Amino acid sequence: MNSRRVGVLVLGCVVALIGGRAGLARPSPDEKSPFAAVDARILGEIHDNSEAMANLEYLSDSIGARLTGTPQLKQANDWTKKKFAEYGLTNVHLEPWTIARAWTRGTARARIVAPAEHPLTIAAAAWSPGTPGAVQGQVVYFDAKKKEEFGKFHGKLKGAVIIYQEPESLSPPKAVDPDRAATRPMQQPPPRMGDPPIPDPYTAFLQTAKERTQFFKEEGVAVVLRDANKPHGLLNMTDVSLERFAPGAIPTAFITSEGYRMIFRLLRHGPVQVEIEMTNTMGDKSVEVYNTVADLRGSERPDEMVILGAHLDSWDLATGSTDNGTGSMMVLEAARALAKLNLKPKRTIRFVLFSGEEEGLYGSQEYVKAHQNELEKISGVLVHDTGTGRVLTLGLHDNYQDREQVDQVLSPLRELRLLEPSMARSFGTDHLSFDEVGVPGFFCIQDPAEYRLTHHSQSDTFDKVWKEGLNQGAQVLAAWAYNTAQLPGMLPRRPLPYSPGPNAKKAETPKPDPIEEMDSRIIEQVKKDQPELKADLTFLADRIGPRLTGSPQLDRASHWTEEQFKAAGLVNAHLEPWSIANSWMRGPASGRVISPAEQVLTLASGGWSPSTDGAVHGAVVGMSYQTVEDLEKYRGKLKGMIVLLGAPREMELPMNPLTTPWNEEAVPVAHPKGETPYISSDYRKLREALTKLMGEEKPLAVLMSSEKEYGLMNMSSPLSRDYRTAAAPTAYVERENYLQLWRFLEQRPVEVEVNISGKLSGKAMDVYNTVAEIRGSEKPDEVVIIGGHLDSWDLGTGATDNGTGSMAVVEAARALQKVGVKPKRTIRFVLFTGEEQGLNGSKAYVKSHADELAKISAVLVHDSGTGKVLTVGLMGNYGARETIDRALYPLAKAPGVELAEPSLRTEGGTDHVPFDEAGVPGFWCVQDNVDYDKTHHSQADTLDRVRWDDLMEGAQVLAVFAYNVAELPEMLPRKPARAARSAQ
Repeated sequence: MNSRRVGVLVLGCVVALIGGRAGLARPSPDEKSPFAAVDARILGEIHDNSEAMANLEYLSDSIGARLTGTPQLKQANDWTKKKFAEYGLTNVHLEPWTIARAWTRGTARARIVAPAEHPLTIAAAAWSPGTPGAVQGQVVYFDAKKKEEFGKFHGKLKGAVIIYQEPESLSPPKAVDPDRAATRPMQQPPPRMGDPPIPDPYTAFLQTAKERTQFFKEEGVAVVLRDANKPHGLLNMTDVSLERFAPGAIPTAFITSEGYRMIFRLLRHGPVQVEIEMTNTMGDKSVEVYNTVADLRGSERPDEMVILGAHLDSWDLATGSTDNGTGSMMVLEAARALAKLNLKPKRTIRFVLFSGEEEGLYGSQEYVKAHQNELEKISGVLVHDTGTGRVLTLGLHDNYQDREQVDQVLSPLRELRLLEPSMARSFGTDHLSFDEVGVPGFFCIQDPAEYRLTHHSQSDTFDKVWKEGLNQGAQVLAAWAYNTAQLPGMLPRRPLPYSPGPNAKKAETPKPDPIEEMDSRIIEQVKKDQPELKADLTFLADRIGPRLTGSPQLDRASHWTEEQFKAAGLVNAHLEPWSIANSWMRGPASGRVISPAEQVLTLASGGWSPSTDGAVHGAVVGMSYQTVEDLEKYRGKLKGMIVLLGAPREMELPMNPLTTPWNEEAVPVAHPKGETPYISSDYRKLREALTKLMGEEKPLAVLMSSEKEYGLMNMSSPLSRDYRTAAAPTAYVERENYLQLWRFLEQRPVEVEVNISGKLSGKAMDVYNTVAEIRGSEKPDEVVIIGGHLDSWDLGTGATDNGTGSMAVVEAARALQKVGVKPKRTIRFVLFTGEEQGLNGSKAYVKSHADELAKISAVLVHDSGTGKVLTVGLMGNYGARETIDRALYPLAKAPGVELAEPSLRTEGGTDHVPFDEAGVPGFWCVQDNVDYDKTHHSQADTLDRVRWDDLMEGAQVLAVFAYNVAELPEMLPRKPARAARSAQ
C-alpha cells in the first residue's frame, strides 16, 4: 500500500472547500492552454505506437557499446540517420568533428600477491596505456588531498601501485531517495552581473587530477587503482585523459569496490603487494566522429529552432542502454511521433544525437562551435541523459527568465504528473555547452531508478530499461519541443556572467558577508530561545485555550501577545480593531438514528449555526451534487427535512508539497480524488448557491461529514458568511456515522433526531489584530511583514492551527530584537484574527492600510501546523524568484534548516492571500504535512502534537526572511496586474 495516497470514503467534493482549507487552484490546463489538444495527440501516439523499446533493443544488442572513435559508434550514427529519414524528418545528416586518437580496450587482470593471494576484478580506464607486461608493486595509500601535502610522499612511490580514495562503507547500502531532487537544499544562486561565474566543479576536479598525475609520473608510479564505488562487483568507467582524447600518463584501472576495500583493510595491518597486467591499444592518428542531426522544419519561422538532444556514445563495459541509449532513443521516438502526426510547428524542431559526451561534452561543444552563427536563433535546448527513470521535471540551470514560459509549456501535461520545474544546475550533460554561450539549456531531472548501479558499469544493458519510463520521457521531450516551438516568441536569454568583461570582478578569497553573519546570529538566537518559545505556546494553548473569533479567550490572547511584543522591546506594539457582525458560542449537539435502526450519532455544531428548536425529528434527504446546476433537483424537497450535505466520495490524503505534481493542489488536507482538477472558484460559487438554497428551503437541520477518520471531527462555518447566522442549523457528523447514514439511505428511508445548539450575540463587536515593529533605519516607511493567525477553532486548543505560527512570529520578533538588528526597512509582526472564517482579519488589515500597501515589500505567513518549513511559496511571483533565492540561500546552508528552493506554486487558505490579491508580494511557508490533515480543525489540535524542533526552525525561517528582505537594495517586484487578478 502506498501510505502517501490512501483512498478513504468521505463527504462529497464541496466539503473539501467548506470543511477544509481552500487553495487558489490554477484553472484546468485543458481550458487555457493552446497546446492541449495537440499535446493529447502527441502523448497518445507515443503511448499507443511507441517504437522506443524496439529501437533501443536494436541499438543495445545489435550495435552494442559505442565508445567515441569506434566503428560501433559510426554504425550507430548511420543507423540513427537512416531511422530519422524513415520517420520523415528532413535535413538528416551527420556532422563530423575530429578526435586526436581512438582507443581500444584490451585485457586486464590483477591479483593480490601478498600477504595472501586474492583475485581482483579490474577494467582499464579509458585512454589508459597498458602495462609493460605483468607488473608487481607495493600498494601505497596516497592520502594527500592538496598539492602542499604531496611532499611527504617524495621518493616513496617508485614502482608503487597507488590508491588514493578513502572508501565508503558498502553495507548497509545507502537508501536511494527518489524525492531527493525535489527536497534537497537549494543550490547557491547564480552570480550577479559582473561577478565571477560559479566554477564548473569538473574544472576543479581536473586541475587536482592534473597535479596529482604529474606528481605520480615524476615519482615513477607504476599503476593507479581507482575505486568503482559501486556494490555487488560492479565496475565503473571514465577516461584518464588530461587533455582532449590524450593518452593517460600512467596505467590506470578501476577495481571493484569489494577488491578495493580488501586492499584498504589489509594495508592497516602491513604491506600489500599486487600484480597487474593490462593490454590496451592507442591509435596513432586522428579520427573523424559524428553528431547525428535531423529536422522537423518550421512552418512560419524555420530559421528559429528548438533542439532536443541526447548523447549517442557510451562507455564500453556493457551496451550503453541506460547511458545514454535511453535518452537518444527517446529523442528518436519524439521525432517519429511528431513527424507521424504531420505537425507543422512554427519553429524548426531539431533533433541532435551528440557523440563524445562521456569524455567531456565534446560533441555538443563542437556542435555549438560549428553553429555559432545560428545560436541567436536557438530558442532553447532540452537534453535527456540520466537513465531509464521517469522524468520528474525539468532543470532550468539558472534560467529564471524562462520559468514562466516553461510553466506554460508544461501546463497541458497533467497526466504525466511532473513536479515543479527547478532552477537546479547540472554540469554533466550536453545542455551545458549551450547554456554557457547564452542559449537556454535545460535538462531532465529523473527518478534515479537503478542509474547509480548501471551508470558506466557492466550492468548497463537492455534488461535494465524501464519501458514506462522510456515512453514517458519521450512524451515529455516531444510535447516540450512542440509547445516551445509554438510560443509567440523565443525563450528569453539570461545575461551572461560566464564571460566577464575587463571590468568584471576577479575571483578572490570570499570576504565575510555581514548579512550572512547576522543570519547565523539570528539562527543561533532562536535556538537559544527555544525554552521561551515552548513556554509561550504552552501558555497560549493550555492556559488561554481555544481562541474562537469574538470569544473572551481570543481577546485575552490578543492583549497577552501585545504585552509579549512590548516585553521583547519592540516598538509600536498595539491592537488594531475590526468588527464582526456576531460572536458565537458553541453549545452541545447530539443526535441519534431512529429508523431503520437505533444508533447514537456524534455531532458538533457548525460555526455560527443557530440552534434547532430543541430536539427535532425528521426524515433524511441525501444531497449528491458536483455543480450548481445539480442543486436544482432538490428545490422544493428539503423543507422540514434533515439534509446530508454531499454524498460520500473517495478522497486523497495530502502528499509532501515538494513532491506533489505541479498541476495539483498541495494544501495539507484531504481533497477529492478525481481526474478533474480542483478549482476553488467553482467551489466558492457552489457554496454560495448552497447557502442560498438552504435559506430558501429551511430544512430542520443540515449534517455534514468530517473528512477525518477514527472519530476525529472537523470544523468550519459552512453556511455562514461574514459572521452572520448560518442559513440553517448545521452540525458536523463523525465520518463513520455519516457513511452509515448513507448506507442506510441506499436501502430504505431514514429518520433521525438531532439537537443542535449555538448562541449568537446578535450584535457587532470589535476583535483585534496584534501589531508590533522593529523600526527601519534607512527606509522606515517601507515594510516587511511576517504573520500568523492567532484565532482558532474550538474543538481542540488551537495549538497547531495556528498557535505554532503565531508563536513562531513572536519568537522571530524576540530573536531579532535580542541580536540587535538595525534593518534598512521596518519589520512588522502581525497576528491576525478571523482567519478561520475566511481570512477576515488580514482582509481588514489590507483595507485599513490601503494607503501603505505600495510600501510593503513582502508578507510571509506561517500557517500549516507544526511541520518543518520546507521552503517559501511565492504565489506565481516570477519576478521575485531570483531575488528571494538570494535572500533565502543562507537558510539552505544552515544545518537543520536546509531550505529547498522556493516554490512558485499558487495556494490559498492563509493570510498571505488578501495581500497577494491587493498586489503585494504575499508568500507562505511551505511545510511538511506531518499530521496536519488529522489535527487541523479537530479535537486533536492540542499541545502534545507540536514538534518543537520544527517549530524552532519555522521561527528561524521567519526571522531570517524578514531581516534579509528588509536589507535588499530594492523592494521586491510586484506581479503584473493581470497575473495578480488571475490568482483571485
